[in-house]
Amino acid sequence: MRFSDDFLRTLRDRASIVGYASRHLAWDKRKSQPGKGDYWACCPFHHEKSASFHVLDARGIYKCFGCGESGDIFTLSMKLEGGTFPEAVTRIAEQNGVALPAAEREDKETADRRKRLQAAMARAGALYAEALRGPEGRAARAYLQGRGFDAETCARFGIGYAPGPHENGAWTWLTERLKGEFRPEELSEAGLMKPPEDGKRAIDAFRDRVTFEIADSSGRLIAFGGRTLDPNQPAKYINSPETPLFSKSRTLYRLKQAREILAKSKANDETGLVVAEGYFDVVAFERAGIAAVAPMGTALTEDQLQLVWRAGGAPVLCFDGDAAGQRAASRALDLALPHLGPGRTVRIALLPPDEDPDDVFRRAGAEGLKGVLAAAAPAATALFERERGRSPLSSPEAKADFKHRLRAAAGRIADEETRRWYMRELLARADAALNEAWAPAQRGDRGARQARGGDPRRGGRYAPPPQPTAELRALTAARRDSHLERILRLAVDHPQVLDRGADPLAQIATRDGDLERIKSALLTLWFEGRSIDRASVSLHLRQLGELRAAARLQQWPRPKLSAEDWEGDWLRLAAPDGSETNFAAAGETGARVARRAAFKTQAARPRPISGRQEDEWEAGVGEGLAAAAARDEARALRDRVDDDADAMARAQELLKDRLRAAADALRVSRNASDGAEQEEDET
Repeated sequence: MRFSDDFLRTLRDRASIVGYASRHLAWDKRKSQPGKGDYWACCPFHHEKSASFHVLDARGIYKCFGCGESGDIFTLSMKLEGGTFPEAVTRIAEQNGVALPAAEREDKETADRRKRLQAAMARAGALYAEALRGPEGRAARAYLQGRGFDAETCARFGIGYAPGPHENGAWTWLTERLKGEFRPEELSEAGLMKPPEDGKRAIDAFRDRVTFEIADSSGRLIAFGGRTLDPNQPAKYINSPETPLFSKSRTLYRLKQAREILAKSKANDETGLVVAEGYFDVVAFERAGIAAVAPMGTALTEDQLQLVWRAGGAPVLCFDGDAAGQRAASRALDLALPHLGPGRTVRIALLPPDEDPDDVFRRAGAEGLKGVLAAAAPAATALFERERGRSPLSSPEAKADFKHRLRAAAGRIADEETRRWYMRELLARADAALNEAWAPAQRGDRGARQARGGDPRRGGRYAPPPQPTAELRALTAARRDSHLERILRLAVDHPQVLDRGADPLAQIATRDGDLERIKSALLTLWFEGRSIDRASVSLHLRQLGELRAAARLQQWPRPKLSAEDWEGDWLRLAAPDGSETNFAAAGETGARVARRAAFKTQAARPRPISGRQEDEWEAGVGEGLAAAAARDEARALRDRVDDDADAMARAQELLKDRLRAAADALRVSRNASDGAEQEEDET
């Protein structure tokens, strides 16, 4: 049984050799780099203790540096499961949902026919390139030069020109030149000629258009794209039709070249291909040294997304900043969502309004395009912002629907662990956003009642609650460096503590908008596995437009303790009563609580700081917790009594009493510490 080269190549592109090998091998986590599609394991063909079996997913090959075995996915299947080559092909096709129709089983006649079609495409490409250089291509050259394309650039990217009418007035410029070498049915099957219709003669498929060569993953020319020079043409861009050589849904423009650029680049593991929208976009990225591909004038398909992921890294889906581009970004995000998981994610980049990548490249060069990609939003952020922007969150029903949509979106992720983390992060962000919007809304409701003349239950008379006294203002003004701010400062400077307390941190609410934004940015970076320090959190805030929060973070004093000492403080802050109840309340399992308790016992060792500093830390935590509890009680009482002036006064008194008690505790602690240090000095 013989399979066509085209079918085998398509099957290799569809099937992941890493996915197949994972059924039989355990990967070495220390040597493997999933972001690059680079995996190592102990060889299944000989006994060894160290991993020397190397698999490259993007290239679909494996090699053992111990015994020398090597091959592709079909070879690996025959070696591991036995059988003949056709049986291995059938097995891989069935595992990947690829049908094996009888038409794909190739005889010599079919092979020869495909070679003829490939020869016709290669000849057409040469003629289009020649036409661009000749007198027929004067208008096309002027158009391309206006976009910054010289002859060398056009040759590099396979750009040519399909002329308009022939000398006799017919649209047969290409057909006339190929009819001596190829039969009309061959030109039609290759997508180069439109067959006669309604008694009319056959015409060229591409007429008066700038052409772009489209190649398969091996670099062989299989189709063309065309950009019209006539502004009155209804279709600005067209592609070759579906042919035995070309499938729109499984082909990406310049995939071979993009893989080569990515393999040669010195970027980190997170870098993947850029998926742009059109041919000129890809050319602009490639001229800037950035690996990029594009679908065939249609929305990104699942097959194309799998090809992008197999190239390695986290791809960036880049779209125009207009409404159409945002809709395309939303569709691409929905396409990727079910497949997200370890080593499979996307980022979304939107271009400046009224600009495409070619415009950005001509205006700002390579750095301009790199800046667009640097600002790309991770999939979780893009999903959250999309759902938040669908409708105003102005009513309880709208807020409930917002969270329902987030749950539904996260629920589409097939990978269980990834789905769980998405659910947790999206809902934590939603709570933070809704809590931040709650306080101004409450103030607005009271103001509206006052403007209308008061509460109708009180005969239209509005009795405003007493304003905060000067004493209360003085007490609350001193709380800027609060319990939460100290925890956030600690986590930003020493992000390793988040491994032991991110869940409790997400549960802490505050009405301080800047702190809430800093907390949200910190948790976002941590959930996405990105590096965390003051610079990265500040940059993330600035990209979101939160300049005041970023400035506040930069004003924080620098830490003086070591990372080990901060870990102990983190546990004291997260569970100041000496127990692990805060972790348990945040939804931690018993086993994880026990592990945290064991770590806390290990971390509770003497630190190279004074007793006064330690007492101030613990008193400060107590002060923050007391103030938070007082605020919660006062808020609950206020919500129950609404605009009852007497009850509001009692709430303020409650808050003042609690804050005074916390301040007294802090003073007692500081005085005791001062006395102890004075005795030490005298001794």
